[in-house]
Amino acid sequence: MGVTKVGVIGVGYLGQHHARIYSELPQVDLVGVVDINSQRAIEVANRYGTTPFFDYRDLFGKVDAVSIVVPTVLHRSIAGHFLEQGVNILIEKPVTTTLEEAKELMELASRKKVVLQVGHIERFNSAVIELSKIIDHPVFIDCYRMGPYSKRNVDVGVVLDLMIHDIDIVMSMVKSRVTRVSAFGYPVFSREEDIANAQLLFGNGCIVNLTASRITKKKIRRMEVTQIDSFVSIDYLEQELAVYRKTPSVFPDMLMERPVMQKGEPLRLELEHFVRCVRNGERPLVGLEEGKDALEIALKILEDIKNNQDGEK
Repeated sequence: MGVTKVGVIGVGYLGQHHARIYSELPQVDLVGVVDINSQRAIEVANRYGTTPFFDYRDLFGKVDAVSIVVPTVLHRSIAGHFLEQGVNILIEKPVTTTLEEAKELMELASRKKVVLQVGHIERFNSAVIELSKIIDHPVFIDCYRMGPYSKRNVDVGVVLDLMIHDIDIVMSMVKSRVTRVSAFGYPVFSREEDIANAQLLFGNGCIVNLTASRITKKKIRRMEVTQIDSFVSIDYLEQELAVYRKTPSVFPDMLMERPVMQKGEPLRLELEHFVRCVRNGERPLVGLEEGKDALEIALKILEDIKNNQDGEK
């Protein structure tokens, strides 16, 4: 395969970085960027030496693959049109607004035999990659994902905006079915929940506590995993991992080690992986099945939040 021709649909805060990285990757030709804000499209296109478009359909017949970085409500329709054209897709999380939409995209991608990767960027965090080598049987997981309020991603609440990252990672580690969901959440600055807490119980007995907030002053991205013989703490922002292992002594103690790892920009690693899957016909690390599974649990959390809010009225 020669040069892979790509485009970016939506060049807001995150989409501009998709364009930046594609413009730097070898064997990739950034054919164009699309945004309904013509001034923004022209600005980003000029910055990265490509062509601005104002309608995503103008990329039909010009690209092998696209990144779709637009509001979630538009994912199904835009992705569907590109899949019909046989174009490979990286679609930002959450994959769609409903499970029905996700299943429709799965069927279409399967029929067209194209790559459809979901943008769960934390899977490409160096610390998470290292974590996946260590965790084999977690019994308790505590997740904290918090930060200041931003006007970005206000089309969804904090569960689909932030918590879904941890849901995806937890699902990849526990490898069991969720049997119980309990959740609470409240709107503060927006119409949707801006702070939420959820507890998940898995069929294998693992307990997971998830806390997400977009109303705190300090940005926190942390996960702590307890296994029978060890405790692992991960800092997503610093891409650092600390492993505490139980010692076989009369008075149990914990020895700490910090695995040495090569840190990288998660989005760059994600896009490199996507391009490699497109070029080699490989299955992506986070495909539509994984994106759908994370969405399913997120929607169950939102349902329980709504039920608990209704019960308080």
